[in-house]
Amino acid sequence: MEANGELAGHRFPLPADIIVEILSRLPVKSLCRFRCVSKPWRSLIFNTKFIALHAKKALEDKEVFFRRRRVISNVASRGLYSMDLDEFLNHADNPHGSVTATELDFVRKEFDPEQQHKPPWLPFIYFCNNLLLCYTKKGIYLVNPATRQMKKVSKTPTWRPSPAIRMRATLSICGLGFDYSTNEYKVVDGQMYCDMRIVFSVYRLKTDSWRQIEYDTQYCPDYHQGISFNGAIHWSAGKAFGVGNRSVILTFLLAEEEFCEIQLPPIADTCSTILGVFRDCLCITLSGTHQTYDEFWVMKEYRASESWTKIRISMPYSTILSHIGFSTKSHDLMVYENSLIMYDFKKESGRKLQIRDIPKVDTCVGVYVEGLFPLTDQAREGREST
Repeated sequence: MEANGELAGHRFPLPADIIVEILSRLPVKSLCRFRCVSKPWRSLIFNTKFIALHAKKALEDKEVFFRRRRVISNVASRGLYSMDLDEFLNHADNPHGSVTATELDFVRKEFDPEQQHKPPWLPFIYFCNNLLLCYTKKGIYLVNPATRQMKKVSKTPTWRPSPAIRMRATLSICGLGFDYSTNEYKVVDGQMYCDMRIVFSVYRLKTDSWRQIEYDTQYCPDYHQGISFNGAIHWSAGKAFGVGNRSVILTFLLAEEEFCEIQLPPIADTCSTILGVFRDCLCITLSGTHQTYDEFWVMKEYRASESWTKIRISMPYSTILSHIGFSTKSHDLMVYENSLIMYDFKKESGRKLQIRDIPKVDTCVGVYVEGLFPLTDQAREGREST
């Protein structure tokens, strides 16, 4: 990215490269306002190299990363809400601490503009880095909640050769991930048919195109997971024909565009599993009818089944306990039943996180990092404005 002398102007004696360095550390909301300062600033903020530098700062500087990460959830009977937990985390010992949740109203208005649905109709959401994927009745949408941009993904192709022999798709298995080898987002959409066959498609945001991925599996992925982690998308999967229950973790490697299977730890066949991320490790929590658990499993070494390690928790659970990859040095954020819990594993105690005006959250909770990643050709817009 070339330094532009016009950035400094007459009122700002700082060199342009210093201004760029300062701007790269600022939140997205501020940068969106600063696009109006001047044409050179607008051109800079739209510049693809600056966008990459802004994202890089969150990887290099933990303080920048902590300021940009946010928790997002479908809030029952209300809408899609984003939460900044910094204030709460900085006062984690305050028993009366609470968090303010901000609705992403532009998402609701896209799917329910007349607010005809009471309660509001909610999309199912997946999370990866700066973006969300909303799986809806209207199609698949990519959303950057920080810039308030949305892009409808082109319709998944029908790969079956003829309507006469094609079975009606009954279920869609979806996921969103980031391919670090090519620096692009990819969407995986697995269409399951009544004959228990799955046809996988991969969408590349750079080319706005789909391609079919051949994979013959005896496992049936759990449609409501699709966890993005370590350059791959993961689904808990069971035998397609009812033999056993959650038998493997079906994994799509984004760089290679290949599938592989990760074996689960030694758990009972009657247990269902919920995938999550716990302190930079893939993890599973358990769920079963009329059973209570006081443990979960963490894979210490990625894709090494022998590294599964059991961790105890002092809060027994039976239906929902999930990890979303949000933690500090002392606390981990978990979904416990319909609440967010800050849990201290050293003290073996947890506390419910109070969210202002919201009694409970849905099970669809995740983390994203605010960023400038464009869903439109912002670089072209920036050039045209100069």
